[in-house]
Amino acid sequence: MSMRLIFWASRPDAAWLDPADTPVALGALTVRLSSEGVLAELLPVAERIDAVLAHRYDLTRREAAEMRRICEDVAARLPPGCDYQRLVAQHVPAEERAAFAHCLLHVAAAGRGPRAAASVARTFGLPDGALASADIA
Repeated sequence: MSMRLIFWASRPDAAWLDPADTPVALGALTVRLSSEGVLAELLPVAERIDAVLAHRYDLTRREAAEMRRICEDVAARLPPGCDYQRLVAQHVPAEERAAFAHCLLHVAAAGRGPRAAASVARTFGLPDGALASADIA
């Protein structure tokens, strides 16, 4: 699965994103943005990413940690200069991105208010108000 995803990120014009790869695509984006500092405040440690994955995909802690390691591997293998965030926004359905972003807010942004929701929405290629109803107050 991860090799298909890496190939797609390397040559999106020559391949398509398999819907089965969507969870890892979103997880790899989260890992990448966390390591680049974009989501570091919300996801300062790997366990927070595990919690988001577990919440979104109904995984055990062990399964979520294993999935995160796969996502870390994919994120590390993405080609340099790849605008992965844009690719995910263009090719992963908005409903999937919104559901993942809601889980991220639920797990990592409780009590942070509407600015956190708008920031996470933009990060996942959603309109600023897309997560306004998220339970983060």
